[in-house]
Amino acid sequence: MTRTGERAVKSRLRTPPWIARIEEPEGRVLGAGVLLAPDRVLTAAHVVSPGRPYVVHFVGVPGVPGVAATADADEHVPQRNDAFGDRSGDLALLRLARPLPAEHATRLYRLASPHGPVSMYGFPAGDDGGRWHGATLVAARGRDNQVQLRPQTPDERAAPGFSGGGVVDHATDEVIGIVLSVDEGEGSVFSYMSPTETILSHLPQIAAWTEGAEAVDPALRTGATDGAGRLDVPFATELASWFRGEGWPVLVTVVPARSGRAWTLTRAITLADRELRTLQNTSAFGHDPPETVPPAGGHDLALDVKGLTVNQVLDRIAGRLGIRGDPMPEELGALRVPLAAVLVGVDQAAEPDALLGLLDRLAQQGARLLLVFRRSGGRAAQAAESFVQRPLRDRWTRLHHELERIVDELGPALEERRDRVLPDPGTRPLLDQAEAGVRRTRMLRAWVAHTPEREREPRRADLMFTFEDAAERRRRRLEEALSALDARLRRRGELLGRVTAEWPLCRERATAQGDRVMEAYRLYERALSLLRQTPCDVDLAESAVEGFIGFCSGTAPGKEGAP
Repeated sequence: MTRTGERAVKSRLRTPPWIARIEEPEGRVLGAGVLLAPDRVLTAAHVVSPGRPYVVHFVGVPGVPGVAATADADEHVPQRNDAFGDRSGDLALLRLARPLPAEHATRLYRLASPHGPVSMYGFPAGDDGGRWHGATLVAARGRDNQVQLRPQTPDERAAPGFSGGGVVDHATDEVIGIVLSVDEGEGSVFSYMSPTETILSHLPQIAAWTEGAEAVDPALRTGATDGAGRLDVPFATELASWFRGEGWPVLVTVVPARSGRAWTLTRAITLADRELRTLQNTSAFGHDPPETVPPAGGHDLALDVKGLTVNQVLDRIAGRLGIRGDPMPEELGALRVPLAAVLVGVDQAAEPDALLGLLDRLAQQGARLLLVFRRSGGRAAQAAESFVQRPLRDRWTRLHHELERIVDELGPALEERRDRVLPDPGTRPLLDQAEAGVRRTRMLRAWVAHTPEREREPRRADLMFTFEDAAERRRRRLEEALSALDARLRRRGELLGRVTAEWPLCRERATAQGDRVMEAYRLYERALSLLRQTPCDVDLAESAVEGFIGFCSGTAPGKEGAP
């Protein structure tokens, strides 16, 4: 199946049997849930409390009465704020007093970098049957990697009755998480989802009801106490920076097997995984320097590619991204959220050169790649040159050329046009900003031309990205300003053409009426003078042209002349 969402469209025409409506015994609707096993319902922790009685209705199974349910304390993870103020947890499992048939249950699905269109099922006030709402996954939020949900239409905003409801990915038709919370306050738009792997980090027993490839190969995982005291702090800092999305998007490094660097690598991979990042291992590494600890969700997958063919690697990547069938490299580049992948043992792959070709294509499509070689020199050195050093040099060169174009081409072009024509009053702020951008770019060009080499290192690439963004904004602003002035110049040319074409006819008609020739000539000369003035005030000139044309139209026989 391609990523068209066709199956999801069909599924939204019905109410799946796994959808649960959670109520108090008195009948007040509290939220929604997902039936994962005959006797277990996943929901948000703020919907239920441990030890209290609840009634669960399955709206997609006609004729089934409500089922009594309770939540155990050890399966209730309340929402907490971590040390950074980010929300964490808010997950719970309800145990049903009477199990349902197994075919009514569904399973959670692991999906890397959740993105794109989804649907969520909930119970807004007054709608006990529930409904689907469409949304788009926007971005991960906070260290618990909760994901923002933006409604597809204003009428599809998530209400409190959606809390705990399942979120279905349109591309795979799989349940990839549950709704946790809704922004409070008038005009709020976003709600938040806990993705499957974050759910598993808090409630690992849910792995029994989960499908989809795990992100990290077993050989690349580190236990909470493995290798204590062997942390390579500089290397760990470099890795954490890459996992945070800082610096150049491709990091090429050499890590011999069974070395201190190898343990530091697996520690970083483990901590950067949403599912493997738990309170236990974060506490174990709590005394490490903060700059060495990567964020959860820092990668989509980590593969040990030793002995793997290119097709096997491609299959593993596609599986994590939810691409079904025979994947093609171009499909990976079409995703809105770029892939972030760790590949260990690249030089030990079954087809290392072919694999590097695939990775080069992914890098050009925007993927973030951490490429780990086991031996220095050879392919590792070639990869560092082709993936990092050469493209980085090329980007700095292109940046310098772009700055030169702004200063030496677009800036003078703007000055030349401003000398010829006054701007529309509404665009004057744009032109002032564009001119200020040229002045700032002149200083930036001088800085870039003399940038110290240490500022051009891959880990400092964010500086270059900032300069590129600034140059792009200034170029666009200049192009908009030039376009606005060019439009004024074209209007000036049109008015000049009208005046010069009208004058012979106007003179002939005015001559026939005797004393009106001098008045026509005065109006003609005034319009012509304003149009030829530099810089030309097009609005004032247009008014004069209209007066001249109006006068000429009034000189025809039987017409009263314009004043």
